[in-house]
This record gives sequence, C-alpha cells and structure tokens, in this order.
Amino acid sequence: MATRGNIIKTDTPERLTLLRPMVLRPVELTLDREKCCGCVICSLVCPREAITLSEGELVDGRVVTQPSIDIDETKCSLCGECAATCPTHAYHMTVDGKPEIPVISGEAFPYLLRRMRVNQEAAAASTDVSYIDRCPTGSISAHIERDADGIVVSVSNVEVDRSTCIACTQCMELGPAGAFTVIKPYLGRVYLDVSLCPPGCQACADVCPTDTITYDGEKVSVDDRFCIHCGACEHVCPVEGAIRIVRTSIQHTPIESGAWAKALDKLVSYDEVSREYDRKGQARRRKAVFKGLLREMVD
Repeated sequence: MATRGNIIKTDTPERLTLLRPMVLRPVELTLDREKCCGCVICSLVCPREAITLSEGELVDGRVVTQPSIDIDETKCSLCGECAATCPTHAYHMTVDGKPEIPVISGEAFPYLLRRMRVNQEAAAASTDVSYIDRCPTGSISAHIERDADGIVVSVSNVEVDRSTCIACTQCMELGPAGAFTVIKPYLGRVYLDVSLCPPGCQACADVCPTDTITYDGEKVSVDDRFCIHCGACEHVCPVEGAIRIVRTSIQHTPIESGAWAKALDKLVSYDEVSREYDRKGQARRRKAVFKGLLREMVD
C-alpha cells in the first residue's frame, strides 16, 4: 500500500498516534500503551518493518520498565495490519473519523474470530461472582443484589465489554457452568522450562496480560487454559528457551490474499502444525490397526 501524504507522529507515555491529515479520508492510528502488553505480534506482521519493540528493563527478576512499541512514521503506510492482529485491542484506527482498518476493509486481511457469548440464565443460577473480579481486563459487569450482611443473593444483566475483552477464557473456565462461551483467535501451546529460570525471576508473570503465568514465591507456573499466545512472556524473558509460545492456528473469517499468507508465515509455527498432524496420523493408524486386530480375533 503506497504512502500518500506526510504522517504526523505524536508520542506520549499514554499513547502513540500517527495521523495522515489529508483533506479527503484522513487516517489515524493510535496505540494505547496501557492496553499494550509488549507482545511481538504487530512487529512480526508489519510489512514494512516499521514497528520495533524495546527489550524492557528488569531489576532482580522484576519488570521495572515495560517493553515499549515504537513506529517509524517514515516507513508506516497506515495499512492497519497491526490493528487487525493485536490480541489486546491496543491499536485503534479511524478513516475519515470513523472506525476502519484499511487492510480489512480492502479485503486483504480477515477478521479474527474473538467471540464472547453470555448465557444470562446460567449466570443468574449462581451467586458466585468472583469471576468478575478475576477478569484481568475488568471487562465483566453485572447487576448484583446483596443482603444486609453483604451476601450475594441474586445476579442479573451480566455484560462483557467486547472492546476490552481479550478472550482469555477465565470467565468460561472459572465462572458459572455454561454462563460464558469464548472463542480465542490464536491457538497454540506454551512451553515452560523452570530449570532455566533465574532464581526469583518473575518477569514473564509481570507482563502476562491474562494471569496465565503466576509466581508462588519460588517459581513461575503456567495455566495454559488462559493463554492468548501473544508472546509477551517470551520477549521479556532474560533466558532463551525458558518460556516459549507456539501458535499453531488462527481462527478467522474466510479470506485468500497474499498479504494474509505472508502474515501467517510469520505468526504460525508450521513445523509444530506438521508435527501435530503427524501425531494425529499416527493415532489414526494405531486405531485402524487395533480395529483390524479385533476383527481378526472375532473371526
């Protein structure tokens, strides 16, 4: 996508903004630094390598300065690939003052499937509302009635702010049974080798946007049910190989384009996908052999 017009860059501790103030169809890209977890996805997909991510600063195993995104306005074409793939809604784009991601509206990129459904009947069947406080982005609200002793007696009108929900599935896994259905866009695995972790280091837990990673005072642990496979932990980790994020697939609306194919090459581990298919193939072969043996025994 060709760059037209000069881009004005404004950078503050709260947000980074790139604006192309054209008379017709001005385009603006904003990065909310509070929502940015310091993952590598936007820098990976950027077709012009305009996005860089700082290393962050660690002191005694704690993150004291978060990894920070910078965008070279002389390279950026305001295509929106970063906004289309951001796992935490940190990027926002407008065209002519209205929300629009050019690479999606131009049908070069798909919409990532990031869905959240609430079953009000199932949510109201439980008075346990701890899942609301556990939501790492504070996206869940509800009408809660309590008795004179402060005990919850009823729950209704449970709502999720989809503009902040990052599909970590904590509500689905830990909330009332059947109350939430969540679809994650990024699927994969997280590998943790605690034997490589420096003593007392919890940098990965500091940057994890979903509380997938926790530190118990001695070592970190991972509950991969909640991982959104952003890669922030791997980027900030001071020891290569101690923690590793592998994305095996991305759930999205149907599309065929060269731009999306190039992005997939950077985001998905095809070696891991091949191994997974090989494992499934071996399982199918074992099952077929077992069935054959059973038939022979019957005969």
